[in-house]
Amino acid sequence: MKRITVGLLSAALGGSLLLSAGPASAERAALSVHIDNVNPNPVVVTDRQDTNVTIEVRTTEAVRVELRLRPASAQFRNQDAQEPKLLHEGDLWRFTTSFDANDIEGRWLAIADAYDKDGKKLTDQVNFSVKHEQQEKAETRLASFRVSPDAVRKGRWVYFTGRLQVREDRFWEGVKGEEVGIYFRSRGSSGWKWVTSADSGWRGQFKAKARAFRSGEYRAVYEGNDELSESTSRSAQVRVWDGGWHR
Repeated sequence: MKRITVGLLSAALGGSLLLSAGPASAERAALSVHIDNVNPNPVVVTDRQDTNVTIEVRTTEAVRVELRLRPASAQFRNQDAQEPKLLHEGDLWRFTTSFDANDIEGRWLAIADAYDKDGKKLTDQVNFSVKHEQQEKAETRLASFRVSPDAVRKGRWVYFTGRLQVREDRFWEGVKGEEVGIYFRSRGSSGWKWVTSADSGWRGQFKAKARAFRSGEYRAVYEGNDELSESTSRSAQVRVWDGGWHR
């Protein structure tokens, strides 16, 4: 998202756009400015998309309005919002902008400066909030996890297969291109140790292998990402015997 240093937008009202107010005289209304609305408030943003925001400013006798959007805390003054766009209709000045996950969470200020034709300035400001919301992650599972053979001589290969899947409505679909780790826990131990990993392919299938040196159990683990939840497979036991083989 394009950033600006000041974070303001100004609009000048030419003579052809001035409202007809009868003869120029002391009866002319005084300059005024009021921020009517910040919508939505709070501004809720997620990692996946921008959130559009509209700020409406009402004035009388204004020929130019400038809007600034900035965090209320001085600590974050260098993180101004994206430059707003303006739609002007009579005494209504409607500014639109957007916020995303790069904009800080917390209290912000909308500051409107209005100028009349003589250069007189009036200011109004309101508070609004920006909140970050974690997008709900899609449910995953590691299905059909198998280790073969289930009994092997020490130092020989064991082979792992399974599928990484994501829930789509009522169905499970394969997930391609994600890393799945294989972990081992020896008999009597409470800790799991990584032994190898594999990337999921077509229909979420993954395959890996490792040498077996102790009896115990294996399982597959998917760590998840910004959109997919983590998941762990069932465990599979493997018995290892010495058989006189030496490394």
